[in-house]
Amino acid sequence: MANLNLSELFKLNKEYRSVLLVEKTFQLNDKSNNFMTDDGLFHAKYLVIGNDKVTSTKNAEKTAGQILGLKVAKRADQKLLLGGSFAGKKTITEVPITKLEKSEEFGGQPAGGVRVNKGLVFESDLAERLDECISGKKCKGKYASQTEKIIAMCSEKNGSPVVGYEHEGGANKSRPIAVAGTTVYISPRNHKEHGPQLTDITLSHKDGSKSFLSLKFSSTLTFVNSGVAKDIFTESEIRKNNIQFPKGKAILNAFGLDELTFCDVFNSYGRGKKHPTGVDVSNAVSRTELKTFLQTAMGSGYWMIHGMDGPKIYSWYMDPSKNPTMATINSPIVVDYGGVNGRGKRVDIRFSNQYFDFAVNIRNKQSGLYPSHIMCDYKSKAATGKQLL
Repeated sequence: MANLNLSELFKLNKEYRSVLLVEKTFQLNDKSNNFMTDDGLFHAKYLVIGNDKVTSTKNAEKTAGQILGLKVAKRADQKLLLGGSFAGKKTITEVPITKLEKSEEFGGQPAGGVRVNKGLVFESDLAERLDECISGKKCKGKYASQTEKIIAMCSEKNGSPVVGYEHEGGANKSRPIAVAGTTVYISPRNHKEHGPQLTDITLSHKDGSKSFLSLKFSSTLTFVNSGVAKDIFTESEIRKNNIQFPKGKAILNAFGLDELTFCDVFNSYGRGKKHPTGVDVSNAVSRTELKTFLQTAMGSGYWMIHGMDGPKIYSWYMDPSKNPTMATINSPIVVDYGGVNGRGKRVDIRFSNQYFDFAVNIRNKQSGLYPSHIMCDYKSKAATGKQLL
């Protein structure tokens, strides 16, 4: 099994790993302070972050921020140690993060090499609780109280009690990329029609209305995960530095991407060439096209049910009336050609507003070179109205 290192904590959209490290060390949110190391099982008691010894904390995210701050520190100060003792010993010792095995919690391979799909487990657990609650049985076990709150909030929203549910998570309903003129969007064009497409569990109400629940489980969430290899960014067109498919041209336009630099990221990969990162393309972006893309990427008219380890569930309603504002970007729009180090086989676009931090990436997810997918990841903020159930 691989070991952890600071770069694993600094990776874009992997910031949750630093929070997890803090939670485990100080046994917050029912986490264990056990870590497997190169020298055996280790029981953590405190952290050494740079030149600071942190012996306790009640705010995991604040302490995790200290860890992420090491990214800009001088190399000599980029120190992260765990203090504690090895199993069976009382002596306090300090272990560098590079001695810790990258367990499944931190994105490594599980014992035996088979990874459990926590998203599917989350869906199954929630559906089981719904079955108990709606059928009149005692709602007990994992997510029992959260499930009762979901039923209550959906009943209140629709003004009608819940009478049934359908588990639709395996339906794999399509939301393809489409283009109209120069505008690229996620079909259907009307953001209000995405609830039935995004639902994993649909609640039925007495008055015939429905509540659509989109279930997510992980620290990094994704609005869009669409294929681009067939009629958007083909290998043959990228090799020629000439994107001709309308969808491809519309995506380049919407995100202010330079066509030649975009193509060169993939054509020159592996030759040691460094591409520009941190490129501010705010003035090159078509704001109208970007807004339409985001409005349809996130959709509206459904409940976001976000499960996390703990177990914790956050929820908020994707209100159709707030959708245009949620899709309006008020931050700089920054492109990393070749990823954060400029040498990867990917293009990342970062921007945000008061509701979300967005991270769009165009890359190959199938061990190849040329792009296979475009993904729109996001992290939610308090302005969404999210609440811990």
